[in-house]
Amino acid sequence: MKQKVLKKIELDSFNNRIGLEIGLAIVNLAKKRNQNVAVKIERLNHSIFLFVDDNLPSDKHLWLRRKANVAKHFEESSLSVKNDLAKGNMTLGKTFALDEKEYLAKGGSIPVFVKTAGMIAIITVSGLHDEEDHKIIIDALKRKYIK
Repeated sequence: MKQKVLKKIELDSFNNRIGLEIGLAIVNLAKKRNQNVAVKIERLNHSIFLFVDDNLPSDKHLWLRRKANVAKHFEESSLSVKNDLAKGNMTLGKTFALDEKEYLAKGGSIPVFVKTAGMIAIITVSGLHDEEDHKIIIDALKRKYIK
């Protein structure tokens, strides 16, 4: 049976220091697993963490941006959106009039909500299979931020 996909992360608070800690946790977990990843954490309109592993192609920043655009637009994880599109036989372009050069419904981007403030940040990973991009975010946050 397929595991339920996390749609969002809800924290008590979020600031740039927490974003840095989360970014480093993801990079360190990938290093332990011998995985190459690109990680971007942004507070809606500005980047607070960006890392692209040496062994990844130079276009990874485009993948990060396109996945994050999906999470921002739908206010849920890009993997959840990917699954919803597949179930409903929909596309970003035809169903939602979104430019597929700017939006990518593949796993790896999860919005962060603060309980008293709503959506405040986006965590995005690229470089692995898209379901693994999604999973490494959750695995890194389980250590300190989510249960």
